Amino acid sequence: MTLDELLADAARIRDAVVREDATLAALPLAAIGWATVEHERAERELEAALGPGAPWLPLDRDPALGARRWARAAVGRSPAVVILEPDTEGRLAASLARFGEAVATVYLGTGPVGQGRLIRGGHAWGPHVVVLAP
Repeated sequence: MTLDELLADAARIRDAVVREDATLAALPLAAIGWATVEHERAERELEAALGPGAPWLPLDRDPALGARRWARAAVGRSPAVVILEPDTEGRLAASLARFGEAVATVYLGTGPVGQGRLIRGGHAWGPHVVVLAP
């Protein structure tokens, strides 16, 4: 996978949610959430795809997704990337069962990636949209 592929997948998810709720159109893409079953391997693979950059930092777990999270800060105009690893049989586990390792979540807004609310609706397996708290 490349940054362009990650951005294209995130754009498809964002476009679909904006068709359902036009009020979200004004919110920028802040981060792309990559679902994985092994965060250390995902870090290595994403690092190879994205190139060197900021270190991966742990975030608070996301109870709405049922996931532990690690983030790499945005580089230039690119959004941040968040690795999501399930820690319960929740939404993220359902995403992985349905789609495998892939972009599973987009984060919209201008707040810190660690804080936000899951937009409800759609399927439990996602894709998921989180609106960040400003």
